[in-house]
Amino acid sequence: MRVVESVKPPTAACLPPEMLAGFARQELARGALFATPADPRNQVFIVEHGRLRVYLAGESRDLSLSFLEPGDIYTTHTPTYVEAVAPTVVWLIDTPAFARRLASDPSLTPTTMRVLGRLLSNAVTLIEDLAFREVPSRLARFLIGMVERRGRPLDGGDWLVSLDLGTEDIASLLGSTRQTVSSLLNEWQRQGILDRPGRRMLRIRGLHELRELADKIA
Repeated sequence: MRVVESVKPPTAACLPPEMLAGFARQELARGALFATPADPRNQVFIVEHGRLRVYLAGESRDLSLSFLEPGDIYTTHTPTYVEAVAPTVVWLIDTPAFARRLASDPSLTPTTMRVLGRLLSNAVTLIEDLAFREVPSRLARFLIGMVERRGRPLDGGDWLVSLDLGTEDIASLLGSTRQTVSSLLNEWQRQGILDRPGRRMLRIRGLHELRELADKIA
């Protein structure tokens, strides 16, 4: 990993250049563990490009809380682990310095609150799903959410969804395994609930059936 003083603003972080004095640029290889609960650093970072996974680690499995995308703001000082799941570039600044920037220019507040709100929402949903729903219901709820957020309507009531997460990433978000999620997707494809026109594309043909699966409580 390489850290250098910033010489230009992050290209994807949507920040005014005057806010970036004092930030340092860090490159992360895929698989690099960027932060842990025991990390002594207290820094805020902004994702320029790539993707980071925020998760909790237990003895037997990990639980993903969110994925950080370009423009997202997070901190190294939390009870979570942060891992680069793709080659990633982040820009860092000490938390006290960032707090002073935030006080003088509140334009960063909406982005910060958006990321924290998403993490909280994902954590609550995960707890609820683990307590009350089996994996098919969790996966159905995830796919319905994808349709609602980024689905493109097609003729006949179908929906086209672009997936920027792999099967293993989805499984981690659902507290399941890649094999289980892959088997369910294959089964639903045989049942005509969905098709896979591309490696990272899904055509949802049975949204009603997914809603019925999502409503099932264990």
